[in-house]
Amino acid sequence: MTRTRRLLTVLVVLAGAFVFLWRLGVESSTGDELVYRDAGVAYVHGDFRANLEHPPLAKFLIGLGHLAFGGSLTADRLPSALMGLATGGVLFCVARRIGGPWAGLTAMLLWYFLPLHPGVVEAHVGRQATLEMPLLFFTACAVWAAQVVAAQPSWWRWAVFGAAVGAATATKLTGASVAVVVLAAWAAHPRKVGGALLAGVTAVVVFLATYLPFGAEAPDAVRTVVQWQLDHAGRGAVQHIAGQNHLFPPWWSAWWFQSRYLGWAALVALWTSALLGAALVRRVSTAVVATAVVGFTVAVVVSPLKLPQYHDVLAPPLVALAAVGLTRLVTSRAWPVAAVLALPLVVACAGQLGTVATTRTADYALLAPNLRDLPAGTTVVSWADTGTLQRAAPQVTVVGPGAVDCSAALVVDPTIANRIPGADLDGWLRQCGGTVERFDRLELVRPVNR
Repeated sequence: MTRTRRLLTVLVVLAGAFVFLWRLGVESSTGDELVYRDAGVAYVHGDFRANLEHPPLAKFLIGLGHLAFGGSLTADRLPSALMGLATGGVLFCVARRIGGPWAGLTAMLLWYFLPLHPGVVEAHVGRQATLEMPLLFFTACAVWAAQVVAAQPSWWRWAVFGAAVGAATATKLTGASVAVVVLAAWAAHPRKVGGALLAGVTAVVVFLATYLPFGAEAPDAVRTVVQWQLDHAGRGAVQHIAGQNHLFPPWWSAWWFQSRYLGWAALVALWTSALLGAALVRRVSTAVVATAVVGFTVAVVVSPLKLPQYHDVLAPPLVALAAVGLTRLVTSRAWPVAAVLALPLVVACAGQLGTVATTRTADYALLAPNLRDLPAGTTVVSWADTGTLQRAAPQVTVVGPGAVDCSAALVVDPTIANRIPGADLDGWLRQCGGTVERFDRLELVRPVNR
């Protein structure tokens, strides 16, 4: 049995490598990924002026990948992909501590194969050079370290936990929320106040250490990241949820976003399995992971900002608990319940494997050559990712939404246009005419005189 399990583990890791690495540089690079890539490249060359609204650790990793692996889009994404693969190993350890090696293997399988692509990018979050994958990796490490502390506290274990929390926070400030898992470890050892203080000090030191390359500008950079995030929360961010635009989305937004890529059946199965995992295996190590799920859930519910990627922080502990729940149902011979819960998850996993296997040039990457064919000086109205369009075709002038301009070309991305007041493609065509060309989900309207 042990040999079979080891063989299956190797096969799952190889399949996970396929999910994260297959045609890694083919999918379109848009929005945040372009910003973080440029900032990361600037950071490794000593220029620390870009993207001060987020901490620097993930951008350093992106920049180092760009520098070390040849400067291609694949190189930019490789650190995230490798951390995604490593996160599967961490979750194996997290789930094994609760439910044994089969639970660990199931957690790894769910992590690698479930579709975890927030927003509009139809790719696993680990296939993009953004802040999310490093955040999830360090979050998973913090959960595992808290389990270790809860099982047998020591000074070095508390320090490792603090380092993981600090690294998560140095990726995105929201990573600080993973510190909530210290409550479970502390509940197991209420007299270990010194250890908890050491973890807190270590977290702060690790966070601040990532700003050392900024030199004399480090204090201002730290103040900027905190102030910017506070201002962002106050401004809100328009999201299109369940057919309506919300500046401050409703509390249930995280589950609606999850349903967009998991489907409602798999979403219910995943959360039900996780709840069963927490209920059926009552151990301190379970309490640590359950505390992470509860803490992150509260955070995404009460946060005034609810961007699609913000709920990603739930994924690692949720997957670990779901794996424990499914495994315990099988070992308890509750086969019908296990089968009902597993079926929609298997379907979702199969869909994700199919998406990766058929990765191709699409949307913005497919449109780019046609934008470059437009005459120099052409105005392009963007109901899409404006920065990406301008990068794709520097010879044209890309402008954001405004009054209808019948002499301009128009690019429509429905995932963005649905958040723009007055973005009515049929109305544009009635007023201006023009020819419409489709590039995956994008539409290019060429003016009549072009």
